[in-house]
Amino acid sequence: MSLGDYTLTFPIWVEFGNGSSENIGSIVESQSWEKALIVTDQGILDAGLVDGIETSLAAEGIEYATYDGVEPNPTVGMVNEATELLEKEGCDFIVSVGGGSSIDVGKGASLMATNPGEIADYEVTSAEEVLEEPIENHPLPLVTVPTTAGTGSEVDYWAVITDEEREFKMALGQSPQYPGGPYLGAEISLVDPALTETLPPRQTAATGFDAFSHALENHVSSARPPLVEPLTKHVMGLVSEHLPAAYEDGEMAAREQMMFGSHVAGICENFAGFGAIHSLAETTGGMYPEIPHGEAIAAYTPAVMRYNIEAVPGRYAEVAEAMGVDVSGVSDEEAAREAVDA
Repeated sequence: MSLGDYTLTFPIWVEFGNGSSENIGSIVESQSWEKALIVTDQGILDAGLVDGIETSLAAEGIEYATYDGVEPNPTVGMVNEATELLEKEGCDFIVSVGGGSSIDVGKGASLMATNPGEIADYEVTSAEEVLEEPIENHPLPLVTVPTTAGTGSEVDYWAVITDEEREFKMALGQSPQYPGGPYLGAEISLVDPALTETLPPRQTAATGFDAFSHALENHVSSARPPLVEPLTKHVMGLVSEHLPAAYEDGEMAAREQMMFGSHVAGICENFAGFGAIHSLAETTGGMYPEIPHGEAIAAYTPAVMRYNIEAVPGRYAEVAEAMGVDVSGVSDEEAAREAVDA
């Protein structure tokens, strides 16, 4: 049986490890960028998670302004505000610090800083629309610094922004369509597990389940290239093993494993596909923005798994195995149902 064709393109510089976020000054200085717009939320500022980043930038003589208006399930209005401040302050790159919401607003502002029209003009609803290359100009350089172990947005080519008028979450995204082509994503990602140390248990659980769901949906996707399979299996195992400890005790060893799992799942998102779990959760978040994304994901996952088992029982049996379930001596269908229970 043929493995099928795939294209791998990953033009992002990644540094992973405790304290890596404080390397930002020297890395940015190497690029000759001059002034940053830091995109974040007030809670991140209050927790002091931006302090080391600001110190590192200042040490290299790099100026910065800050947009702190990000809220969960980010909106077109937030992207417009960030873009306006960027232009007013004369910033030539963006640093997004936070969870998926801050990173998505940063992506939106980087896109609109160099491309015409409105953010809704870049909505994509199918792979065919992505191939049409709606993003013609390279977005402004973006540095991502995640503070949750969940979305993987720091290394993917996608963003989700709520159109307030339609109460609808738009998907924006584009991978490089040719070598060196424009894409929606970071040039540099600093993945620092230490920044998740103060994440409260409920957010740890919600974002951690989101990371698991990325690996799950990528693993069972019909668009999954063979490259992704061992990675998604590994992530499902990591999250199953380490999320309970990260939630219950907040221990750094578990948080580091969770950040790595989330990060690898984010890479997989660029090459596989999502399904009904994310479609339902994004629709829900567009209508009810007060519902955390990861909690909506968790609510829909068992039902969607049961529905899909009939089509690909073997892949869901692999999910059970990855989660550490003993599936010896049982059929794929039985193993798949045990994955739902797990």
